Amino acid sequence: MKTFPATAQQILERGQQGRTYLRLTLAVVSLAIFLDALDVSIVTIALPNIQRDLQLTTTELQWVPGIYVLTYAGFQLLGGRAADLLGRRRIFLLGAALFGLASFTTGMAHSGWLLILARGGQGIGAALTFPAAVSILTTTFAEGVQRNKALGIFMAMGAAGFTGGVILGGVVTTFLNWHWIFFLNIPVVLLILLLSRFVVPEGRSPPRPRSYDLVGAVTVTAGLLLLVYAVTQAQEDGTSVVKTVGLFALAGVFLAGFLLIERWSKAPLMPLTILRSRLLCVASVASLALQGSVFGFLFIYTLSLQEIAHFSPMNTSLALVPASIASALIGLFVAPWFMNRLGLRLTSVLGLLCLLRGIALFLRVDEAGDYVGTILPSVVLALSGAGLAGPTLSVAAVSRIAPTEQGLAAGLQGTCMQAGGGLGLAVTAAVVTAFLAFGHSIAHPSALLAETQFNGYHAGLLVAAGGAALGALMALVGIQKPPEDLEAKKKVLPV
Repeated sequence: MKTFPATAQQILERGQQGRTYLRLTLAVVSLAIFLDALDVSIVTIALPNIQRDLQLTTTELQWVPGIYVLTYAGFQLLGGRAADLLGRRRIFLLGAALFGLASFTTGMAHSGWLLILARGGQGIGAALTFPAAVSILTTTFAEGVQRNKALGIFMAMGAAGFTGGVILGGVVTTFLNWHWIFFLNIPVVLLILLLSRFVVPEGRSPPRPRSYDLVGAVTVTAGLLLLVYAVTQAQEDGTSVVKTVGLFALAGVFLAGFLLIERWSKAPLMPLTILRSRLLCVASVASLALQGSVFGFLFIYTLSLQEIAHFSPMNTSLALVPASIASALIGLFVAPWFMNRLGLRLTSVLGLLCLLRGIALFLRVDEAGDYVGTILPSVVLALSGAGLAGPTLSVAAVSRIAPTEQGLAAGLQGTCMQAGGGLGLAVTAAVVTAFLAFGHSIAHPSALLAETQFNGYHAGLLVAAGGAALGALMALVGIQKPPEDLEAKKKVLPV
């Protein structure tokens, strides 16, 4: 079945009306990542309040953001495949509706288990929406400068959502309560559902049997959840080595089972032939390291400022605003310019190194809470680096991928990115918990707060820094400049 409009060039042939249509399509689709980033940052700011209200341990607390990114990761491949087969706009709308329903349930939660369960529902909704949104853009805008610009704007909207969440998180948590941070998603979801019917084109791959690898989706999600659980529970009191090793082994069985299912399935969730694209594989692994580093850093940032420097939730959120604005501007203007002139490899490496430098500078934060000299430059560097590397890796992941597999490629890169966020959070929380437990065993609680907690947060920052360094190394070694990039640069279409 032929869909219209199919490409940016065909739309632009309609003149000014076509250009307006393109801008509206990009704006509405970008609301998906705006909502995703808004939810991440607004929850991050509210974590200490949620912990106190629901009496959660540090290990339990990391599941509030962690379950979201893990279900987001585990079901993105299914979302991308469903978008290719059932229709990209249809899956985009389904994911947005599910996200809105789960947001309402999360806002109504008054227990830890219900909050975590509903957050998982939000992750599934986002897992359907994100790859559908990316594939809508990559099948609408031609590969090269045009697509680079569109995806740069798309990712910049994520940075804008992050900024909005930072501001609203402090305001809502201070003057209302943390439940309202989830209700704020609902108006944005309604706007997406209303406008998408009119300005987002439908599209799907050529007709093929509609078979969905639900078993594969459940298997990979279970493997990721077990892996994170094995990391987090390893530091809990009473946990034996046998239990920990058993959980890691079971997680490995599920993940290996997923690969076997994909190998023999007639309609695999992730056809293993997609892994022949070296650029996609490298970009996906680098995205995993990037997101793990960012999530770990933000987790420590929030706890450090509120527990050590004694910032209020409002001040903690306001401290992130300049960095969030810088990240949005870099994703919107700087990242596309760098990609077109320096190439994907150098741009992604530069972004990851900026992230690494920002995390290293944050190690200097202490009880004095020097905002101008330490906190501001560290978060600006870190989030600006993420704003530069994120769009670049997204472009790299879908470069030279067939149109019929754009949703799958976007889903694979998104899966690795969100899995990295969950694993980064888990490892960071486990390291902090280990330091706190050790401090309780050798020090008085008052001394623990002054020194052991401080050292635990430093250890968590080193984990985040290691993720950024790994991502930079992967991008430097694995991303090669394709010869066709030079030709793509010559084909510039106005948006």
